[in-house]
Amino acid sequence: MELTHWRVLADRGADLVLCLDFPGGRASAGFADLAAGVTADACFLHLVEPGSGPLGACADRWVAELPATGRPVRAVLGYCAGAALVPAVADAVAGPPPAPVLFDPVPTSAGSLAHEFTSALATSADHLTAEELAGARALADGLVEEHPDDLPRVAAALVDRYDALMGEVARRLSLNEFFRRQLTGGFTAYVEFLLLAGQGGFAARRTPPLFVSSKDREPPAAGAAGVVLDVDHPDLLRAAEAHDLVTGLLRGERAW
Repeated sequence: MELTHWRVLADRGADLVLCLDFPGGRASAGFADLAAGVTADACFLHLVEPGSGPLGACADRWVAELPATGRPVRAVLGYCAGAALVPAVADAVAGPPPAPVLFDPVPTSAGSLAHEFTSALATSADHLTAEELAGARALADGLVEEHPDDLPRVAAALVDRYDALMGEVARRLSLNEFFRRQLTGGFTAYVEFLLLAGQGGFAARRTPPLFVSSKDREPPAAGAAGVVLDVDHPDLLRAAEAHDLVTGLLRGERAW
């Protein structure tokens, strides 16, 4: 299966299941864990090249290559910030509407961008001064307070500061320009993904989503279909309870 925007996680059936999450690595379980644990016949695809631009245009671009596979899209799954992409993708799929499932959905906000910024810097804290770290935290806090609704502005300022600080780290460790760009590139790509997700939401036009929450997360809004599993957030996509739930949904043993 030759695809540009998707990579195959598991191919065990004709129906396509689209998985939306940041394509980089993460400490918590990912959709590869879910695809390995679900026993229903389906082909799990993970988004690999989100790109940038208006979310609607991106969603159209991502799904445009799927009809050529000759396989129907049965479901669209999203995790954390990536869950906000699910409704746009589900609505862009031609034909019968796929079922949207949101795992621990989290909206992108100025506060979440600032949190990711400070968390990313923490991994390089041993190579930054106390003054540099304090200045970075002050910048993040100030941006959240002054521009809570201007996510592109907040993101641009955080990426610029991160790039400058990684330049200092590279200089102190005698790293060349290639490794300096590597230090900055991962964070920049993640921020771009969060900005794209920030254009989305959790309401689909054609089919209401199913919210699947870990035990310490806030349940969905009143009236929304939801399931709370007795597992921790980092383990949600590797938990047997989540695998059984998705297996039942794909086999038609459980209503969406």
